[in-house]
Amino acid sequence: MKLDILPSILQTVERYDMLRPGEGVVVGVSGGIDSVALLHALWRLRDSWDLGLYIAHLNHGIRGEAADGDAQFVKEFGAKLEIPVYSEVLDIPARAEALGLTEEEAGREARYGLYERIADQMGATRIAVGHHGDDQAETVLMNLIRGAGLRGLAGMPPVRGKIIRPLLDLQKWQLEAYCRWQKLPWREDATNLSIAYRRNYIRWEIVPRLARLNPGVMRNMMHTATTLHEDWQLLEQLAKDHYQKALLEHSSVSVALSLPILRALPVALRKRVVDRAYVEVSGSYQGLPGASLEQMEMLFAKEAEAKALTLPKSIDVYLQDQVLILTQRVKIKQGTSLSQRGLSLDGSTLIEEANMIVHLELLDEATHWWKEATMPQPKDLWQEQGLWWADMDLDSLQLPLYVRSRLPGDRMQPLGMGGSKKLQDLFVDEKIPKASRGQIPCILDGKGIIAVVGLHQAHRSRVTEATAQVLRITVQKLL
Repeated sequence: MKLDILPSILQTVERYDMLRPGEGVVVGVSGGIDSVALLHALWRLRDSWDLGLYIAHLNHGIRGEAADGDAQFVKEFGAKLEIPVYSEVLDIPARAEALGLTEEEAGREARYGLYERIADQMGATRIAVGHHGDDQAETVLMNLIRGAGLRGLAGMPPVRGKIIRPLLDLQKWQLEAYCRWQKLPWREDATNLSIAYRRNYIRWEIVPRLARLNPGVMRNMMHTATTLHEDWQLLEQLAKDHYQKALLEHSSVSVALSLPILRALPVALRKRVVDRAYVEVSGSYQGLPGASLEQMEMLFAKEAEAKALTLPKSIDVYLQDQVLILTQRVKIKQGTSLSQRGLSLDGSTLIEEANMIVHLELLDEATHWWKEATMPQPKDLWQEQGLWWADMDLDSLQLPLYVRSRLPGDRMQPLGMGGSKKLQDLFVDEKIPKASRGQIPCILDGKGIIAVVGLHQAHRSRVTEATAQVLRITVQKLL
């Protein structure tokens, strides 16, 4: 079947002003069908658009000979198209362990780091990656499942800085048809078939079931992401305008905003204005989490007793004479201990020193969803999203519960282990830096430690078939 994707790519490029004649473009090429199709389409534009093309390929050091084969394939494909190839080999598993990241996170950081370095070396103004419409729909589903606002449900932006995604309006079947028409080879990654990975589970288990309800579900989600992205852009522009109207003072360490102007805004706009102020003061690329924005709303509505609170990254907020002030303060040094405080059932507690919220929830009946093989494990969620959970048998606990830092001699029996261990040994086993150990919350009942947040829960607290009531503990990082 003859299917030319170039007209669609040109339409997407022009719609989002992704690329202009004469620009240099680094193309991320893994050897898979999406990056092969992208590279070939841009190669067809090279002469007429006077593009400078450069291929970037990262060997993650995960798939052994198969990864070496991918690198060789990309090298030969680049030579055939007369495009220079810049390849790098990294031990991503070792890098992930050293940095405390998942392999996916470490791989993504290394990949984009390589792309940026090559762009700087070659003077390229754009970095093209091969995310397509199916990837976009899966991203929307993943964000919906784990909980997201408008930004998350809008999926991946077509343009972010130097990064462009020219294939977002195309589905994978169209890329495959194009490659077959052009007789282009590509490499298959066997790990893409494993449903042990969350995205693959969505791709191979959830999407086919949704397609039974509506065969056009992927295309519909692509359109939804596009619409929500347009809405998000509009709200961001409105927030930018109202931020300037509300701004009274600005420095490198603080922002002062007019409280009457903020209170007059619709909630959606007010949250975005506050978020913009937070980004300005904190220097953080990521904005405020939902929990912090809700705290701010309580402050505006005078539902909070205090007229001050602390946001992530040690940003203090004050209400003073109809002015909202966000200002940096000296951060608590790593290694300091967390003060002891109680935890209320069916409630949330902010741990300011660690920038975390601990939420306790009582479940009326014990469910067995935690046994599902595809359920993300707490350690993985903690590393990927800053979210940790533990389900415990309420009857096994001696209430009340409280939280504090570790103390000398603290011990616990981690879930699934045969005996107790000193926390000191657990931290060594998990390669937790000494300077960070005092900042890790321990949750205790009257008998001792029942959880070390981000690492283990106590074996004695486990849920069994005899469990009558479950206590679910959820901890969310605010950084």
